[in-house]
Amino acid sequence: MEPVLRMEGAGAERGTAFWLRDVSLTLEPGTFMGVIGRNGAGKTTLFHMVCGLSRITGGNVWLDGINLRDEPERCKQEIGTIFDDGYFRLDLSASHAGAIYGAYYVGYSQPDFLKYCRQFGVDARQNVRKMSKGNYMRFQLAFAMAHKPKLILMDEPEAGLDPVFRREWMNLLYDVLDGRCSILFATHLTEELEQYADAVTMLSKGRQLFSLTMAELEERYKIVRGSKAQMDYLSKRLIGRRKMEHYEEGLFQEDGKELWVEVSVSRPSLADLMYYLDGENGERRV
Repeated sequence: MEPVLRMEGAGAERGTAFWLRDVSLTLEPGTFMGVIGRNGAGKTTLFHMVCGLSRITGGNVWLDGINLRDEPERCKQEIGTIFDDGYFRLDLSASHAGAIYGAYYVGYSQPDFLKYCRQFGVDARQNVRKMSKGNYMRFQLAFAMAHKPKLILMDEPEAGLDPVFRREWMNLLYDVLDGRCSILFATHLTEELEQYADAVTMLSKGRQLFSLTMAELEERYKIVRGSKAQMDYLSKRLIGRRKMEHYEEGLFQEDGKELWVEVSVSRPSLADLMYYLDGENGERRV
């Protein structure tokens, strides 16, 4: 079975001020992949490249085996988008807006759209422009599912929403995943990704730091904690370190060698990885 999304050395430009370079990743069918990084890391440019909104400047991108450079319009038929913007914010009912935009998709079904609206708790009679942010997100998801995409792109749609809704939203996304549709989800809020994501890609200043499954991340990186003397002993093997109230900690990349010192070892959170790999604390040795 073809990967839903495959990139090899892909790059893109956004305007004249930002370039994304050398991104390689594989997204298998039915997979939830998070894309993390600080503001300005390149997450939106990555999504715009897949949507055809940013010009590909290097490498290749395939969607379900179709080269995006060669057949961009065919690729767009396989993509559903949920963005934090006003693209769908028309002064129309949800039902009418769905019918208008659905005409651009070969596989769109208005009855399916209305079915998903009911399933996701969206009143199809409500004016889209007057929807709350949460309902607007549900409306976009219902529309995306109604044209049967292979890939759903979500560019930080949950920013500014309360934690309870974010948890409900992630549960909803997990429920719609199946063996055919995959999700690429960009966010700088990492807590939910740790529970739901199958894999994570991390960007920093227009470059990819890694693209790994959650299991691979756990094998590769460790947080080590100990005294200053212990951390001094390990200093050359640490990506970065910081002083805490009663101990010091650092990020260690597995190198197959014994630590040879009694320190506490634990799995890093995605927030830990962002702190050490995407800041001034580490050496970006990924």
